Amino acid sequence: MMSHRKFSAPRPGSLGFLPQKRSSRHHGKVKSFPKDDPSKLVHLTAFLGYKAGMTHIVREVHTPGSR
Repeated sequence: MMSHRKFSAPRPGSLGFLPQKRSSRHHGKVKSFPKDDPSKLVHLTAFLGYKAGMTHIVREVHTPGSR
């Protein structure tokens, strides 16, 4: 016999973070580049972006009065 909730409840977790699996590559991928214009100077044409979750930062603060 399977268990079930006695009362309805909201879904636990956001569907925006699915699927929860390890990424196949550790760096972003540029899917499209803008058309090259030789008359312009050299500049940034693409930016590598990727979705990151469950990250944390550990830092030390060396200021007087900080804990």
